[in-house]
Formats: sequence, structure tokens, C-alpha cells
Amino acid sequence: MAAVLIWRLSRQQKGRPVKPSRLWIRPAIIGALLALAFLHPPAITPLSLEIFAAAAVLGLGFGYFLARHQHFTLDPETGKITSKMSPFGMMLFVGLFAARTIFRLVTTGGQAPDKLMAHSDQILLYTDAGLFFVFALVSAQAWEIWRRTKPMLDEHAARQAIPEAKPEAE
Repeated sequence: MAAVLIWRLSRQQKGRPVKPSRLWIRPAIIGALLALAFLHPPAITPLSLEIFAAAAVLGLGFGYFLARHQHFTLDPETGKITSKMSPFGMMLFVGLFAARTIFRLVTTGGQAPDKLMAHSDQILLYTDAGLFFVFALVSAQAWEIWRRTKPMLDEHAARQAIPEAKPEAE
């Protein structure tokens, strides 16, 4: 896991291309998976609804902050946008990853997940809440990235539409 984390962080430093027209794809896929998970819904209680709502609100917040702490660069020649995660964004990503790992260790008691037997519906409740968290995080991140990159692309398109002024010969 540490190797994958280091690899991902090193890729973020190089910059990745951003395609604002395709930002809806990840939230749509995760939303479809979330809907599939609820084809056979768990017992919905007021507590579970509160937990799902809290997970979604936390996901929205983390998604916004992750996207907010990305640096975008527009190549004036090609009109392509690249994204780099800021140091704060990297710390937030590492913190989320560490929290997930710690939560997993606490909930599994250090046992391998395939050797565990669910002792209650609480584990399913929290994993379902995790789905809401991830969906909200990815959706908020996509929205904020689109919101910040759309004006860059619009400005670039406007500049391309205006012909260069040529000096008149006297």
C-alpha cells in the first residue's frame, strides 16, 4: 500500500491532464454503484439516515478542499489543462488514506477481512456510509475542478477566436 501511495503522489507532482468535459464520468459511475448497493437496502432507521447524511457532508467538504488545493495550468498553445496537487492537498490525501487504514484496523481488530464475521449490521451501516462519503467526495471534487477550469477554457477559446492584430503597412 505504501508503494502505491508513493507512486500516486509522485504522479501528482508531475501534473495530470484535466478534461473538464469528462469530469461527470467518475461521479456517474460511483453513483450507479451506490444505487446498485441499495437495490437490496439495509434497514433504514433515523440513525442510519443521519450517518449517511453526515458521511455525505464530510465527503462534500473533503472533495471541495482536495479540489481547491490543486494547481491548474493552461497550455496557451494547445489549450490543455494540467493539474498538480498542492502540498496541502497531498497532506489531506495522505491523512484520508491514513484515517481509512486506521479505521480498518480498528474495525477488524487486526484480522484479515476474509477471516472476519460481521457481528452486527453496524459494519454494513458504516461501509454504506463510506459509499456516500466517496460519492460526495468525488462529486464535489469534479464540480469544483469544473468550476475552476471552465473559465480558463472559455478565456482560451475567446483568445483563439480573436484574430491577431497585424500592424498596417504605411
